[in-house]
Amino acid sequence: MRKRVFLAISLVVALILTTSCSLIVKDQEVDKSTVIIEAAGKTFTKEEVQEQVNLTLDYQEYIYSMYGMSYDKTDATAIAEAQESVISSMIELAVIDQKKVENGMTELSAEDVAAVQTEADETYQGYVDSVKTQYFAETELEGEELDKAVDEKLVELGYSTVDEIVTVLSENKATENLRADIVKDVAVSDDEIQAEFDVRVTNAKATYETTPAAYGTAVTNGTAVYYAPAGYRYVKHILRQLTTEDSAAISEIQTQVTSKQTQLTTAQTALTALGEAAESEDEAIATQRTEYEATIETLNTEIADLNTQLDAAKETGYAAIQPMIDEIQAKIDEGQDFDALIEEYGEDPGMQSSPAKENGYLVCEASNNWVAEFTSASMALSNVGDVSPAVRTSYGVHIIKYESDLAEGDVELDTVKDVISEELLANKQDALYEETVAQWVTDANAKSYLDRLVK
Repeated sequence: MRKRVFLAISLVVALILTTSCSLIVKDQEVDKSTVIIEAAGKTFTKEEVQEQVNLTLDYQEYIYSMYGMSYDKTDATAIAEAQESVISSMIELAVIDQKKVENGMTELSAEDVAAVQTEADETYQGYVDSVKTQYFAETELEGEELDKAVDEKLVELGYSTVDEIVTVLSENKATENLRADIVKDVAVSDDEIQAEFDVRVTNAKATYETTPAAYGTAVTNGTAVYYAPAGYRYVKHILRQLTTEDSAAISEIQTQVTSKQTQLTTAQTALTALGEAAESEDEAIATQRTEYEATIETLNTEIADLNTQLDAAKETGYAAIQPMIDEIQAKIDEGQDFDALIEEYGEDPGMQSSPAKENGYLVCEASNNWVAEFTSASMALSNVGDVSPAVRTSYGVHIIKYESDLAEGDVELDTVKDVISEELLANKQDALYEETVAQWVTDANAKSYLDRLVK
């Protein structure tokens, strides 16, 4: 009797446990399939949304790490922000996808299809080349065997196939075409360009009044400028570089000096941290103080010795190119053309290309694009046409000519009209597209259930 009762109880318990496990599995699947978003005829489940949230958090962590910063993916605020961002983006993408279909943008032209295929093939080939270099550089495989091994490695590493790349690029192209259709009538008027030009001139003046070097930096970087400040001049120069051997010797000593100076700063900081010496100072601290003081004295001696070696190395380097400098100087004294001498003797590539070849380098008292010795010597020249004596810098020896002055004032509108027009047009197009999409999203009456996501 007892055995039969025990057996019956065991069967009931087993049935309950089996049913419970089944319910747990079922509940997990039900939870994953919980609808979080309803938008534009599409639904997105908790699993789909959470996957994007996790990717967003991972990406944020990666970006922060690139700047040496930490990012807590478990922080409640970070998670909430990621959830809201993902839901908003998924709704917007669903609405855009619907509009692409409604406007016939998913049917790409033959030209677009060909362009997409070409880009996909090139992208995939880039993956292949990268994997070959990284994983098969020393392989004995070749031909079809190598291709097969590479393809298998690509799958293992999770790279997209050509077809998958085509799908993504096709979607992107359809979106581009939809945007192009929306903004096709956007234009920029001459009045808008003039108004924007006036604003940029005013802003440039204000900037250059406080930081005149910003103008030279903008010109050097190829950035559009709208106003030329006072105090700038153009100079050309003939540079004779130090020999490779002399430059390397100087660099080696300079590296040692820098290293010793870093050690010196560390020791001085540590000594300062000990504070002023006291009569009743702890023996261990007193010992540390003595050691730091000895280290500082030794480092100062070593740095002084290295600086002596550095000066000697520089003198050796300059002496090696002095005969050439004398030859150039003699031709300048004879009145030979400076531009011709640059062509014959110059070793600065910047002087061989436009616009420096025609105009020279822009320099002002506050310039930070050039080494200090070059700037000082350039600004020390009194009159246009003056030529400096030999100027020594870390690059070698320069002979500098004062070419001309930069005229202060607004630049000609025509020189920057295209830049302004393109930027204004892009801004207006972006604004219209964003407004249109925002209205579509509003009209779509999408529903989202954030509370279901956080359960």
